[in-house]
Amino acid sequence: MGQPKSLNEKRLTKKQVQQIIATEGRLHEEYTACFKEIYPSGYTVQHLVYELPNDRFLFVFDPKESSIGGKGDIFTKDYIIRSIKWQQRVKDDYANNRGSSVDHWRFYSKHKNDLINQVDTLIEELAKILNIDKKKLDKSYKSLDIVSECTEQYGIDKAIIDIYDNLVAYIGEVLRLQVKGGWKINADFAGGSYPYIDVGLKRIQYMPINVVWDSLHGLEIVDFRKASGNEARQVGAKASFERGEYGQKT
Repeated sequence: MGQPKSLNEKRLTKKQVQQIIATEGRLHEEYTACFKEIYPSGYTVQHLVYELPNDRFLFVFDPKESSIGGKGDIFTKDYIIRSIKWQQRVKDDYANNRGSSVDHWRFYSKHKNDLINQVDTLIEELAKILNIDKKKLDKSYKSLDIVSECTEQYGIDKAIIDIYDNLVAYIGEVLRLQVKGGWKINADFAGGSYPYIDVGLKRIQYMPINVVWDSLHGLEIVDFRKASGNEARQVGAKASFERGEYGQKT
């Protein structure tokens, strides 16, 4: 559970948590059960969730934990539900060997490596499924705001199943134009074959798969623009180093 999303400015102390529980808290057994973690060693962590008035929920860290146990944060109902869905996705992914971005994409992908031959068709499908005017899909960073908002409304779970390849194709095109690269299938690095954006440098891969996975796999609201920018900057720095541009003055 992320502290920046809490309604309280500072994490609640044990005393504050107990006061809230005593005056307005009611244990939510269903949500609490979702935050039970059993490690391979058999050790169990059980965080607690209390329902509060006005669609607020108090998340309490497992009281037996040494440093943070018994402390807590207050979240909106929407964020608690989002957290529960996220936890379930993470558990399911790791249980089914979908722990990496490429493994995750490969499991849900309908086109696999043939994606690079279906880019235009996949983008047309994306516009239709998300009900976006195709003219607005101009492959700019700004257009990713529209795709992000529509994907969020469509639903993350549905997006993963229905439009994973479509999103990889569109974001790949945005990155391709930005870095003046081309689509290519990986054959040189670990992880098997997968599509990426190539710029003619052996060790450099711009990964639209990573962008989609990061955006759909996390707790945050979908933000393809931010994730694409991060990918471009991080990989771009490596590309500059490979070209011998690192440290040069412009």
